[in-house]
Amino acid sequence: MLWTRFLGLGALAVAAYALATPGIPQDAIYAIVLLATVAAFVHRYLREPGPDKRTWKYMALGIGGWGIADALIAVMEAGGGRVPTFSAADVFYILGYALIAVGFARAADENGFVFGREELLECLVIAVGVGLATWMFVISDDSARSLSSAIATLPATAYLTVDAFLLTLVGSLYLLTRSTTVPFLAAASGIGFLVLADFATYATVSSSELYRSTLLNTLWLAAYVCFGVIALHVPDGTVARVDRASPFAFGRARLLSLALAVAVTPLAMAVQLARGVPVGQWGWVIVASSALVIALVGCRLACFLATLRRQAAVLEDVARTDAVTGLASRRLLRERLDTMLATRGDADVFTLVVDIDRFAQINETFGYSVGDSVLREIGHRLVASVRSDDLVGRLGGDQFVVAMRRRPAQIDVSDTAERLQLAVSRTMFVHDINVALDAAVGIASTEEPEPSRIDIEEPEVSRIGIEEPEASPVDGEAMLQRAHVALTAAKAGHTRVGRYEPDMDRDRHDQMRLLGELDTAIRDHQLRVFFQPCLDLESGSVDRVEALLRWQHPREGLIGPSMFLPDAERTGMLPAITALVLDEALAQCSELRRRGITLSVSVNLSVRNLLDETLTEQVAAVLAKYSVPAHALEFEVTETTAMTDPVRSVNALTSLRSLGVTIAIDDYGTGYSSLAYLQTLPVQTLKIDRSFVSKMNTDETDASIVRSTIDLARSLGVRVMAEGVEDEGTLDALRELGCDSAQGYFLGRPMPAEFLADVVAKLDSEMPTKLEWELARERI
Repeated sequence: MLWTRFLGLGALAVAAYALATPGIPQDAIYAIVLLATVAAFVHRYLREPGPDKRTWKYMALGIGGWGIADALIAVMEAGGGRVPTFSAADVFYILGYALIAVGFARAADENGFVFGREELLECLVIAVGVGLATWMFVISDDSARSLSSAIATLPATAYLTVDAFLLTLVGSLYLLTRSTTVPFLAAASGIGFLVLADFATYATVSSSELYRSTLLNTLWLAAYVCFGVIALHVPDGTVARVDRASPFAFGRARLLSLALAVAVTPLAMAVQLARGVPVGQWGWVIVASSALVIALVGCRLACFLATLRRQAAVLEDVARTDAVTGLASRRLLRERLDTMLATRGDADVFTLVVDIDRFAQINETFGYSVGDSVLREIGHRLVASVRSDDLVGRLGGDQFVVAMRRRPAQIDVSDTAERLQLAVSRTMFVHDINVALDAAVGIASTEEPEPSRIDIEEPEVSRIGIEEPEASPVDGEAMLQRAHVALTAAKAGHTRVGRYEPDMDRDRHDQMRLLGELDTAIRDHQLRVFFQPCLDLESGSVDRVEALLRWQHPREGLIGPSMFLPDAERTGMLPAITALVLDEALAQCSELRRRGITLSVSVNLSVRNLLDETLTEQVAAVLAKYSVPAHALEFEVTETTAMTDPVRSVNALTSLRSLGVTIAIDDYGTGYSSLAYLQTLPVQTLKIDRSFVSKMNTDETDASIVRSTIDLARSLGVRVMAEGVEDEGTLDALRELGCDSAQGYFLGRPMPAEFLADVVAKLDSEMPTKLEWELARERI
């Protein structure tokens, strides 16, 4: 490599200079090395393609300036002449030092300048301190110095000051890169040789003989060789820099160096006072250096504050912008919604939360990079689906927000929600992968909602009554919260689009309050099991009862399971509740059988129950505890529950079936399972959902669903039970279609166990068998 040959020849030249006879031989060797160094920098300048090109130009000019000054010194020393302490040569030396310092300071790589303004200012502060110490303790003697004599020694002070600046730059370079490459070692060695030579030269400036010293010239010559190595060494790659955590991260070495540099001024004052030198003869130096240090520290502080302002601006931008999609963040959404609400006039403000289905599977399957690409594409589609003055943002995860302000006649928000869903569900190719997604939308607006329909399906179960809070002004955070509540309701009801109603908030408030009391309810036996009779239409008698959970709250009265079971399942309290229901159901079944009432009992299971690996063991233990035959116990699961994790659900239900219990699909027709899965499940009963049964005599579509379900059950060889029988006409229609069993308020409401025996006896005596019903119908 070129730099190794230069280093080797340069070392030989330095040795030859030290051994050569003073005069022309030494001058010739010195000139050759100097010219070779300048040529090395010119060569690097011409061949440098990167951002560091100017550095090599400054270095070439600086070394050239030193060469001119060396030539002038040689001319002045010719014939035994003396060199004054301040001559024309010093002008070129100072110019060369300045250019070399600029070259070092402007060093750059592919990432930009190596040294920032902060490092340069810190190096200047240290250099000023070294310059003051040099003037006071190296160049100055104990005698009083006049202004003219001080100016005469000013170049010497300047040289050592610049040497200190270059030395601190090398130290900063090490702190930035933590690397000891060949250029770094060459720079450190070259500057070290300069410091030694300048210090020895100007320690006694009154003696001009030092300029003719072979040792000092050898040191300068070695410095030239080191600088030439810097120019000719071409690194294989960019040296990585050490990232500083923040503008506050000074480090011990930097902080100590700055502290010592600033402390030089009071130290110099103390020493001069101890020497007895009049203040009038040195005070101006202290004042000038102190002013310069204060100015440099002020500039450093200004850089520090500017960095803080830039960081604050970046953090503000980050806080307002989503990092992945570039859309508005939650903070900006709240602020813009507040503005929309404050300036809406007679317009309405709409907030739509768009939740992406199955997005987590994309991250799990293809990785986060593909997931981020999908999020960006969805963001672009949502922006394209609304007006330019509407705001689209991302709440986080897989949820987006669209906020808009419209006059009442200008928008159908349901159409907007469908348009957003369509934008998400359109075919999407990301990284050559066909991604299929759907979305659910929750809507909140400042419109007055229509009165909600009151569900009177279970009048005996109280709706928790709480005092209506006073209406408070709606802000952006409240709008987002309402839209999210509507989204949760939409996903729970499988409607895909939900619109906020005040009842939703009251329900959530009640549920959260009850959840905090549920643990006490379990411990204090406030949870009760009610039973609803199920009629076998063939025999006309009650053959089973369904166990239904109720909460006998000490203040609120009887509370239905929908108010607390969903949250109990999410918080892990469901296993204890299921164990309680199962124990009470089998205890009552056993008691009725001892009294001669042979009934089976049905118990509902959730997803969490099916995923519990100990479920089969628990059921076997309770059956043995109450000596109830396994066939007298039936477990009901919904289609949605069974299909959440089909493999584990089938395994769990098969394991239960192996005990001898029976399995029923509850709310059949409302889920999304296929016939293939239905054939896989070990099912003995299908329960048609009440939403179809209750309207089968008035709605032909519902009647067709009930009829086809009964036919399907026959083809699969399973029993079919109809829920929601509210009147005799519905019961007769089911008998005519050949339904096996029925359940509903017409036959009996859920009731405590103590009333069950009487109700069963009454139904058995009043309800006809299928044959009796057919004969009676023929007579009519």
